[in-house]
Amino acid sequence: MAANGANGLRFFQVKISNNQAQHLPGAIINKFFSKVEMIVGLGPEDSIPRCIARVEFSDVKSLERNDLLKDSFQIEKILLEGDGFAYVKVKTPGTIQVMIAKEEECWVVPPTFISKEGGFFMTIQGTSKGLKYARDNLVSLIPEKLEMRISKTISADWIAAPKLPERRHVVMRTAVEMGYYDTPRKCTQKDIADLLSIQQGTVAEHLQYAESIIVNSWAKQISLS
Repeated sequence: MAANGANGLRFFQVKISNNQAQHLPGAIINKFFSKVEMIVGLGPEDSIPRCIARVEFSDVKSLERNDLLKDSFQIEKILLEGDGFAYVKVKTPGTIQVMIAKEEECWVVPPTFISKEGGFFMTIQGTSKGLKYARDNLVSLIPEKLEMRISKTISADWIAAPKLPERRHVVMRTAVEMGYYDTPRKCTQKDIADLLSIQQGTVAEHLQYAESIIVNSWAKQISLS
């Protein structure tokens, strides 16, 4: 954690058991959903973090119990619903999420999820200063020993990847998370459009642009290697 910001961003992953997190507001999520997985962050609103998440459940009524989850998982909109799962737009006012959102130099990224079997698994990316803030606060929130894994500096391999405009990045990331690039494909462009509340043509444009930038960047790096 001592690397300075000039060396690039880093990330760490932390695993919190359900027993360790019993005193936190988010613990109630496991009473309604077998798993909640972050797909993409949407930025805060009124200082409360927001994201698109995939939820799994045995009772569809779990999607309607927003009153009981108001302190940790506020469902704003059901974007796509299937058999035993749904994609939802949510606010996450839980203690850990709000704590991290207060620091500009760190943020939550996938893979991040909470489940009945695996507990709470979170990936936090940021500068050395931001990650130290997150780590120190997590240790104060969870008195028992936490299982943490700290990454190397995100430098050569990560910086080689082309930077996409924010909206195109969100569309590309969502497409990957939903399985658009799997073989066989697990979703269509319309599914992505419905999830993000945008037009299918906009999804097609964003994906085509992102694919072109990524492929051309890869080709140039290969030719120089």
